[in-house]
Amino acid sequence: MSSLIRSSCLTGFPALVSSLGGQSAPLLRQAGIRPEAIEDPDEYIPYRALVTALDLAAGRLDCPDFGLRLSKHQGLDILGPVGVIGRHATSVGDAIDGIGRFLYQYSPAIESAVERAGAVADYHFRIRPRVQRTLVDVAQIGELSLGASLQIFRMLIGPEFVPLRVALPHRPAAPMTTYETYFGCQVSAEQDHLGFHFAADVLDRPVEGSDPAVRRLVLEYLSGVVGGAVGSGLPAEVRSTVKRALPTRRFGLEDVAESFGLHPRTLQRQLAAHGTTYQEIVDEVRHELADRYLRTTAMPLAQLADVLGYSEQSSFSRSCRRWFGCSPQAHRAATAQGPLSP
Repeated sequence: MSSLIRSSCLTGFPALVSSLGGQSAPLLRQAGIRPEAIEDPDEYIPYRALVTALDLAAGRLDCPDFGLRLSKHQGLDILGPVGVIGRHATSVGDAIDGIGRFLYQYSPAIESAVERAGAVADYHFRIRPRVQRTLVDVAQIGELSLGASLQIFRMLIGPEFVPLRVALPHRPAAPMTTYETYFGCQVSAEQDHLGFHFAADVLDRPVEGSDPAVRRLVLEYLSGVVGGAVGSGLPAEVRSTVKRALPTRRFGLEDVAESFGLHPRTLQRQLAAHGTTYQEIVDEVRHELADRYLRTTAMPLAQLADVLGYSEQSSFSRSCRRWFGCSPQAHRAATAQGPLSP
């Protein structure tokens, strides 16, 4: 089973690579990521491809702290609707709990939690074991994730927030002084977890500018649509997810169900309650996109088949005959709207 993550996880990647004298597009393509994916923060990319992109950048650009540097470009906004929960929570503790509860909507490959023990609290970030077992090296992705977590804490608490100490489970990729300067505290490597300790009283601080009404609406949305309850928006949300995932080839039932935090059979059952199936939704999305691209662009058929997630152009052609009663070339000729753009 493949795990996905919102492409917003690469916020700042092109700018950082450019500042280091590199080009981001070739690195992304080699990792299996379309460079255009970054332009749509709601698109999903394979989690393993993200890890590969970070490792390639760190190695090619001779920048061992690449993941940590990239985290400086990130914060609550990369989480999409999940970040809104944090921004509009009543307290910092509620914000962190809400983000942890719905983090799977950002990526089902990861999880986070805060444990409070007296005057000290522990923040833990973890790549789910079944995902981590497929990865060769998690140093860069771990440092990006922990660094981004620090940025989120500072957005909620204030720029003055500094952990008491930081734990890295891996051997440090950069000199320890790099980490101590970034986090502003003692950093220990090769520990049994990834996270940091901090003063627990900050969890009781109010979040400035929060709006309980906005938080309530987003919670209802995530709980009812994304979290699994049968709501009227579920088929539309599945359609949207499929549309974003088609070019990645990661749009199987298992992949999409995982991005919703559901078992595949549960997703199928809930879609059936709306009178549709997952297979029907995939076919409808492909039909709609094929019609639009054939009418409005001159995109080569092989490229179009790839964008729609087909492994072979012949399979795309068969679908067109079923949808339109003719070949894709014939449908384009009959429906083209003026001069076509590439």
